[in-house]
Amino acid sequence: MKFDMNKNLSILLNAFALANFLQAPAYAGSFGPAGNLSDVVKIYRQRQVDATPVSVLQWLKDGNSRFAKGRSIHGGYPKDVRERVQVSAQGQRPLAAILSCIDSRTTPEIAFDTSVGDLFAARVGANVTNDDIIGSLEIGVESGAKVLVVLGHTDCGGIKGACSGLELGHMTQLLKRVKPAIHITNTRLDNDPDLSKAVGERVVSNRRYIAEISHDNAEMSAEQLLSRSPILREKVQRGDILLVSAIFNVDTGLVTLYPPKH
Repeated sequence: MKFDMNKNLSILLNAFALANFLQAPAYAGSFGPAGNLSDVVKIYRQRQVDATPVSVLQWLKDGNSRFAKGRSIHGGYPKDVRERVQVSAQGQRPLAAILSCIDSRTTPEIAFDTSVGDLFAARVGANVTNDDIIGSLEIGVESGAKVLVVLGHTDCGGIKGACSGLELGHMTQLLKRVKPAIHITNTRLDNDPDLSKAVGERVVSNRRYIAEISHDNAEMSAEQLLSRSPILREKVQRGDILLVSAIFNVDTGLVTLYPPKH
């Protein structure tokens, strides 16, 4: 057999690079130094087993705090996420599930400073619920997620569209799901004159008013998850998961988390 020096050198260098990659330290926060791929896989899987709903909620808070301060570590992989790609390819073990709007400013994985394999994320305009969204989130919690977050945001185009009575293709039926939240907000403001005065004019151009509706819409979606899904409801009641609503501020990057549902 003819010896191809260039070909064999290439194979040797590729093998050497792979060996170095698998032996490289893991940039995974509390993971600590990694041995080989199988060791890191075990650590990644054990992380989900050891996590509690309370610890995961704090983990999300800490991640968002880093993001808002410009100190993101990208789930512990600030420079090179390839190790996590290899690890999660052996079987994903996310810690939380997020229902958020499709708004490009509110990407959950970035807003909570996470990495590949950390979050289940379902995204739909105005973070509304339907059977497919609920089924997707049921998969997430059945797969081990400890916290479920319904993440609305300020300056939401879906909320503004619903307030304006926008009709546009399939978006028309989506925005109908937001209308009850508008009624909830207006009723709440009617019953609290001081808050109504602080919020100001109830028009689409008033970002404070839109933010109030976004809050009520996120709360409404969270309540719908509880009422429509026996799987999610039972897990919340047993304390297996925490279900919370939240608002992402597009001006500051901060997420405000509201008390868990019961």
